Amino acid sequence: MNNNYNDDNQRQKRAIKQAKTVFIVLLVSGLLMGLLVAFGLIKFMNYLGLNNNRNQIEIIKDREN
Repeated sequence: MNNNYNDDNQRQKRAIKQAKTVFIVLLVSGLLMGLLVAFGLIKFMNYLGLNNNRNQIEIIKDREN
């Protein structure tokens, strides 16, 4: 019975270690993908000119014309 308990304990420790490793890999890969998507979105918005700020007076003048 004691040998069976040791096997279960070692199996549990390996499972916890594996779960931690998988969690860290998923966390890092998710952060990297988010960084790439954010970078691509910023580049795309710059390409379309969506980041250009115009003051309120210019917007009102454009509406009047």
